[in-house]
Amino acid sequence: MGGAGREGEIGHTLGSGAGGSPGPVPSPGVNGGTETMALQTAQPPLGSRWTSTRGSLLLLLLSLGWVLPSRAQAADSRLGVMTPWLQGTSRDLTWQWPELTVILSRDRRDTQRQKAHVVDENLVFYEEWELEACVDGALLEAQMDRVNMVPFTYQQLDVFKRKLDQVLYPQGYPESLIQHLGYFFFEITPEDIHKWNVTSLETVKSLLKVSKGHKVDAQVAALIACYVAGGGQLDKATLDVLATFSPTYLCVLSPEQLGSVQHSVIWVARAQDLDACRPPQMDVLYPKARTAFQNLSGSEYFERIKPYLGGARTEDLRALSQQNVSMDTATFKTLQREAVLPLTVAEVQNLLGANLAGLKAEQGNSPVRDWILRQRQDDLDRLGLGLRGGIPNGYLVMDLSFREALSGGARLLRPGPVFTAILALLLGLIPK
Repeated sequence: MGGAGREGEIGHTLGSGAGGSPGPVPSPGVNGGTETMALQTAQPPLGSRWTSTRGSLLLLLLSLGWVLPSRAQAADSRLGVMTPWLQGTSRDLTWQWPELTVILSRDRRDTQRQKAHVVDENLVFYEEWELEACVDGALLEAQMDRVNMVPFTYQQLDVFKRKLDQVLYPQGYPESLIQHLGYFFFEITPEDIHKWNVTSLETVKSLLKVSKGHKVDAQVAALIACYVAGGGQLDKATLDVLATFSPTYLCVLSPEQLGSVQHSVIWVARAQDLDACRPPQMDVLYPKARTAFQNLSGSEYFERIKPYLGGARTEDLRALSQQNVSMDTATFKTLQREAVLPLTVAEVQNLLGANLAGLKAEQGNSPVRDWILRQRQDDLDRLGLGLRGGIPNGYLVMDLSFREALSGGARLLRPGPVFTAILALLLGLIPK
């Protein structure tokens, strides 16, 4: 489900992590098969009527070697069910299968297949089709906290998700439910999250808290995108928490928010994390990257700064051209047009180095095309690449930027100072 990645992976094991986060562990199926058990470490209050059954479940997992006694004891310390047993049990557990069968069969026999009015451990023994028939989405929404406390299998959680997605909220969850998702957030796909309307920063913080340390970077990026798209603002504390996740969310942040991004994020960001960033965002990220990597030099500096060069200025590119960096044409294409146009042919030649020949394939695309139009053709010819479109030899080279100022249509038809100066120049060149 989602981006969590279940296959071949044991995720949040019982009692694992610094905060005792819940987690999936393989669990034996009732009929001898194998299912993936999503064990949660959240505990019911003392005196709960299902304490003994939960203890049986943990003992069952212990007996099969899926949970270490030390972890189970830490997770179940408030139950008071297993402590005496654990004290006399070593790590080498040798239970008799008939005893396990008695425990399991008794719990299954006591479970009545009727419409559920509460989410508890009895539902663990329901087949998927029975959950479809006996559990409705409204109950799941009202008791989402209990869903996170019971060790349901991933297959059973899939049933619950279908109940919520297809029956109750096909257009996306309301924020009243999102606020209480807890670890069920791991079951949600990024596509699902993009349907949400998240307006509360506290909702974002609660989901980031349960996601920390788990492989749900895609869901986190979708959550941030959803929140920011609705006009939400992230405070510095939230940005600091985001720094612990893969920075796939960078390009959904505003330039103002990017200004608070830590340098540690700049160090771990990959080129693909910046692909969707717009020029105003790169204008913020590039100076931060230059500061972060200022103690590096040579090729090491260039490899680090390369994904951020979309925010570089002309003077930065000129400095790089003197360092023998051999920029690839793919990176050259990401440079801002305004930064490339003032570069001379010699500067571009030094900047690209061994990759200079790549200009030929890009001569019809910006910014290469626009740069060629600014160069003398004889200078381009010296490159030996067959580039065409430069200023013909013998023509007067002038700054044509005035065309942009005169792009107002009708104004082009009226003579002005520039037109008068050109006409006077041409008349002066006519032989007398």
